Amino acid sequence: MKAAFYERLGPAREVLQIANLPEPIAAAGEVRVRIHWSGVNPSDVKSRIGLRSSAMPFPRVIPHSDGTDIVDAVGEGVPASRIGQRVWTWNAAWGRPYGTACEYVCLPQEQAVPLPDGVEGEAGLALAFRPLRRCTLC
Repeated sequence: MKAAFYERLGPAREVLQIANLPEPIAAAGEVRVRIHWSGVNPSDVKSRIGLRSSAMPFPRVIPHSDGTDIVDAVGEGVPASRIGQRVWTWNAAWGRPYGTACEYVCLPQEQAVPLPDGVEGEAGLALAFRPLRRCTLC
């Protein structure tokens, strides 16, 4: 699969690479999502440039927390009915080396939420940024 990744901290133009990497296999409790849309979260940028830590958390990091598309495989314990489901993902890269800046990502099934009918994939990226309470000014 094609993936964007970095192996050292720094500005995107200096550290990001694109290469073919092995496709991941869903572990127990996980789904594999074929990513069509990947969203850059501010935490992704902060991590890459070293604002969160001055050390790499993993030898290689595929960034981005949010993404959308189709579940194409499931791990043990996940209903096969999830295959083919349109989903949006959240926190894919949180505490893990593999985010959504790639063609496939495996993550806990709870982090692959069904995408409502009629919602375009790119709009699904914004679902992770839903407000915690209603704005009193709106």
